[in-house]
Amino acid sequence: MIARRVLFAAIAASTLVALGSASRCDVYSPPRTPVETHPVIVEAASIQSRGSLILAAGGVSFLSNKHRVWASEVAYDTRTMNATMKDVVFTTCDKPRPDYRFVARKLSLLSHNRIHAQGASLFVGQFKVFTLPSVKLAIGGKGVSTDTFPRPSFDKDDGFGIAQKLALVDADRLQVNADVRLTIKRGLEGEVDNTWGIDGNLTGLPGRFLTYDSLRSSALTMPRSFGSEPEQLARLSTLGVARFRQFGRFSLKQRTYDIRNTGLVVYRQPQLGLTYTADALNLTRCELDPRLRIYPQIETSWGRFRETPGAAGLTGRTNVGIVVGANVLPLGRRTALQPVFACSTSSYAGGMSYNTSAYAVDAGHVFPDGSIASLRYIKRNQSGASPFMFDTVQIFREVQGAFQVRIGPGVLGFVAGFDADTGKTYDWEILLGHHTDCIATWFTWHSRLQRFMVDAALINL
Repeated sequence: MIARRVLFAAIAASTLVALGSASRCDVYSPPRTPVETHPVIVEAASIQSRGSLILAAGGVSFLSNKHRVWASEVAYDTRTMNATMKDVVFTTCDKPRPDYRFVARKLSLLSHNRIHAQGASLFVGQFKVFTLPSVKLAIGGKGVSTDTFPRPSFDKDDGFGIAQKLALVDADRLQVNADVRLTIKRGLEGEVDNTWGIDGNLTGLPGRFLTYDSLRSSALTMPRSFGSEPEQLARLSTLGVARFRQFGRFSLKQRTYDIRNTGLVVYRQPQLGLTYTADALNLTRCELDPRLRIYPQIETSWGRFRETPGAAGLTGRTNVGIVVGANVLPLGRRTALQPVFACSTSSYAGGMSYNTSAYAVDAGHVFPDGSIASLRYIKRNQSGASPFMFDTVQIFREVQGAFQVRIGPGVLGFVAGFDADTGKTYDWEILLGHHTDCIATWFTWHSRLQRFMVDAALINL
């Protein structure tokens, strides 16, 4: 079949979980699973059909969900949904003049929502950011890709620096990343880590964990998407997410968060472990917004560690920890009050041991526009002794608070920690961000580290 301007559509189905929209707590019933379809549209001067294979040439326009491609030639298999394209321009922007675009000699649309571009250049506006012989990207379902651009920063301990996260392996069940940072005062810092989904895919979970990093991430990263998030996030529970995950880390002078010593760095050579993440516990009959859930988790790990300042040699450590929380009050879909219990035990080469326990109450609320606020109180206890500073209790009674507010195309995030024993705010951070339909930029300031950082991300990849 040959035509001057021919339109071909192949429907790719995906399953979404629909959450109820009641603002009060109605009797819970299992969410329905309607089917949402995304057309794949090919338009060109010439289109030929050979069974499931579509061959298009001459000013080809290829549209799939939010991914737009222009090419000189396209070969698309409607059965496998794989495609090979030549002389390509790729973007997720809706504007006639996109905010960013990839220009590539050849692009392959692969299974499992991945693309492989050869001879690829990234343009932001009219500015060429980089050119690489080969680029692989995951598309669909990730919302925001934060690893595309280098991250310039400045802080009091490292001075000026620039960091880049590199995806060495990016498969459905295995990811290997290298996070490398070059600083004026400390030279090269970095970490290589891997995660393997033992029983499923490494899709991110939409809820939270009882860590300060988790609280910071809910306020100090740009939102995953800017549409109907609860429905999109709830869909993750149906996609075979790995509950058992193996992880490994090997670090060189990796900065770690420490209250007493802002310049503390840790060598993990290596650290290996397993985690099991259970479904969030809900003791009410009211379905909770996925972003408010706190996941029960068990983690066990072994590693050889050294910290600076500290002992010169590596010391072995074995650790087991558990965190359990539950939604106990029927406060509605957008509000939760969740008690949480956590404990851990560590043993070290040489015979030392160290134990911690914590009791917490977490209050959270999600607003209709996607803004979120969280407040928690944590009481910690310890026994035994540890040779390391990074894994010991430093604040015993603490109040943590965070919020992220959307103001049109802008985002304001804030998080703070308050030491109830000393009556002082020991740390706070702030984020200011802006997004278009396909690219986000933001700035963060960390008060304790006196660190200023600039970051950018591509949206809808």
